[in-house]
Amino acid sequence: MSRPSKSPQPPLLFLGCLLVGWGLGFIHPLALGLSPTTRLILGAMLLLLVVIHGGWGLLNFKRMGTTPEPNGVASALLTSGPFRWTRNPLYLGLAILLVWFGVLLDSSWMLGLTPVLVLLLDWLVIAREEVRLRAQFGDEYLAYTRRVRRWL
Repeated sequence: MSRPSKSPQPPLLFLGCLLVGWGLGFIHPLALGLSPTTRLILGAMLLLLVVIHGGWGLLNFKRMGTTPEPNGVASALLTSGPFRWTRNPLYLGLAILLVWFGVLLDSSWMLGLTPVLVLLLDWLVIAREEVRLRAQFGDEYLAYTRRVRRWL
């Protein structure tokens, strides 16, 4: 099996979608139409979800002594914490963070770019990571993929 190519950095994919959404909103604003109070409440809930979910995922990486770097070599297969529900809690956090920006900035463009971010992460990062993890952890990883979905 050939070695998969390096993945782009997920935060850069996120930043690219954020900047495209901001630029489109600058050129042609497309508001969500939510009241400021609703945007604040929904935004606070989304941010809390990102902080709890993403922070918990990062803590699991640290606790297990392995790297969250998509091109790094994993020293452990994470299956506890948020990894019990999703194989990619940090990428899910990036997608929710883009939704948060959309809500906070009242931008339909940001919300529309969220599925684009998910597809970019799926195709350019996760697919390559899964090849490496399957090669490294074999049947243990395959069993994990049967138990836990890629996103939710």
